[in-house]
Amino acid sequence: RRLHQFAHHPLTATMDQCQTLLGAADIFEFKDTLFFKVDVPGLTKADIKVRVADGNLQVTGARVHETSDANYLHSERQFGHFSRVFKLPVAANLAKISAVCDHGVLTISVPKAGETQPALHEHVAVASAEEEGDGALNSIFASVPVSVFPTPALGKLVVLESTMSLAEALRTLAQYKILAAPVLDVTKPIEASWTERYPGFLDMVTIVFHMLEKLHPDTPPEDFEKEVAAVAEFNSTTVGDALKFSQSAPFVPLDAHTGTLLDAMLLCGQHALRRVPVIKTGTGLVNVVTQSALVQTLAANLPKFSAVSHKTLIELGLGSPATVHSVRSDQKLRAAFQLIKQHDISAVPVLDSETGQICGNVSARDVRLIATSTKVYKLLNMPIRLYLDVVSDGAANSAITCKPEDTMETVITRLVHSRIHRIYVVDGEDHIIRVVSLRNVLRKFVKEPQGFFGTFFN
Repeated sequence: RRLHQFAHHPLTATMDQCQTLLGAADIFEFKDTLFFKVDVPGLTKADIKVRVADGNLQVTGARVHETSDANYLHSERQFGHFSRVFKLPVAANLAKISAVCDHGVLTISVPKAGETQPALHEHVAVASAEEEGDGALNSIFASVPVSVFPTPALGKLVVLESTMSLAEALRTLAQYKILAAPVLDVTKPIEASWTERYPGFLDMVTIVFHMLEKLHPDTPPEDFEKEVAAVAEFNSTTVGDALKFSQSAPFVPLDAHTGTLLDAMLLCGQHALRRVPVIKTGTGLVNVVTQSALVQTLAANLPKFSAVSHKTLIELGLGSPATVHSVRSDQKLRAAFQLIKQHDISAVPVLDSETGQICGNVSARDVRLIATSTKVYKLLNMPIRLYLDVVSDGAANSAITCKPEDTMETVITRLVHSRIHRIYVVDGEDHIIRVVSLRNVLRKFVKEPQGFFGTFFN
């Protein structure tokens, strides 16, 4: 299979060409820490991003071709995007993960979590939730070209320029009612590779990372003038610089002519990409396919997928209790954003501080309201209950729920109707037992064939 991928001149380089961009890796354990050593010859820390999500350690980045007017007589070195994923065998202390790049070797230290290990049923629940579909529907998805997704009206695809301020970018996202957009590095020439021209997506999770890094809500400024100055600095940061404060969503495009619905389903489901750009040779970036758009496609064609949609969450491994990162309604709003940052997730449920029942939801999209306010510190330190009742948009912060006995069809219908990206599974007393995300839904309908993406995802 081919993605529309990242070599310097040919825009359809195969995944196997990316294998040489990262060297060999060693994994070893010492006391309470896991160590990952990866050879990264010729790369610096600025070229590499490290993130942890869904129990995986991911190393991504790009080896950029030097700009030169020289006439090359011979060239063997490989350039472009790379990605390698390691499954973490134990719970990790995400707050204390560190990475050092020195003399061409990347060393990642992953301390083990200090708390008691989850019960056995939680490990089983996670494993069953991560199980793919059986592959019986693969041929249906593979027969549908990715071009079936409608392109933005009047060809207007929202792209953020790297030199825009964060405040401008937030206004643009709000204007078009979207949660993310690709970032174009305006300093790169038109003939540069896709990874050079598009360093990633600016999304709400990225902005949360940057906000917590810049504003330090735990220790707000001592006086109003310093507070105003800190907020002004945050808003004036360029989009390009903001991407450096988090593990930005990678730019992994599909070719508009050869890409299929199966490609998009696997990238957004099995490989946890929240959105996939679509590239057309000679035209450029023409579309962005999101997890939400894929679930909407499933909703419109549910009769074709009854083998999966008629099964209950229990039958699909999504009905058992699992670890849920949540906040109480009496906690401050910043606690929710800190969880989003720490676990690289897009939202957390809010539990009533007295009953323990779910009463709302705080997501990364709330940062649009927070970051554009003149009272950022006041909002971040506001009790979540007050924020939900007085400040937020009620619909956007509502929490949709289901029961373990509900079918996948019911779950998809509720997700699409509410336009919310997750549903909370609750027990008979309305206590939350797990989260079902769009990614969880997508991966139950497809199975990745062996070697489908070559060695790109290792």
